Amino acid sequence: MGTVLVVDDDDDIRDLIVVALSRHGFEVRSFADPLSALAFATTTRCDAAVLDWSMPTMDGGELCTRLRELSDLREAPIVILTAHADSATRDQAFAAGATRYITKPFSLKHLAAVMEELLAPSR
Repeated sequence: MGTVLVVDDDDDIRDLIVVALSRHGFEVRSFADPLSALAFATTTRCDAAVLDWSMPTMDGGELCTRLRELSDLREAPIVILTAHADSATRDQAFAAGATRYITKPFSLKHLAAVMEELLAPSR
């Protein structure tokens, strides 16, 4: 189905996302640190990304912007997961290049369905 880059500094949430997406057939590469994820993405093809918004060293918006500079991720789906439900953060996420914006708490089933939709072969 595709390789999904997952970046979230919360180990429990990241692990749940990895399990859920893996069960739906995605190859998942996960990172707690945005800088490590960015370094990985510069050398390895990724078809999509799921990013937390609030992380140390770099927030999800900055990471999204930097991932959009990479040829593999320039047009790829990027989903932002966040506890911030305010319109200002949502607007920032889309301005940074996010494809979708999902607020926490979220359903793992919903996230998997969104990723399946975004990475469907017909896209």
